[in-house]
Amino acid sequence: MIIISFYKKIIKSVKVILFAMLLSIVAFFGIFISYAIAMGFPAYIYAVHLEDKWEKANPKTKPELEKFLDHYSTHIIEPSESLWGSGYELRKNERMVQYLILWSMPLDVVYDNEDNIKAIYTSYE
Repeated sequence: MIIISFYKKIIKSVKVILFAMLLSIVAFFGIFISYAIAMGFPAYIYAVHLEDKWEKANPKTKPELEKFLDHYSTHIIEPSESLWGSGYELRKNERMVQYLILWSMPLDVVYDNEDNIKAIYTSYE
């Protein structure tokens, strides 16, 4: 009888320990996923996915590039505002447009006045 009682206590303790371990693992993954989302990891993966699509097509104009982009905003920037294109010197009739893919991952593109692509900087990398 004492041995059975002893084993019941051990089994109960093991169940509590296993439950605590499972809860810790779930909490760790919850924190990890929250951190990844907060750091923009899903947006980065999406931007890389889009880049893979448009790089293969080698777009030459703004409409050709924008065919491959989804969920973005744009604004004109100076090269000094670009992470990778900061050394680019705009020529006459050129402008640098920053696409924010998923409103957070910068893609900087230099266009001429006819919307031909002169340079592309994937600043999210």
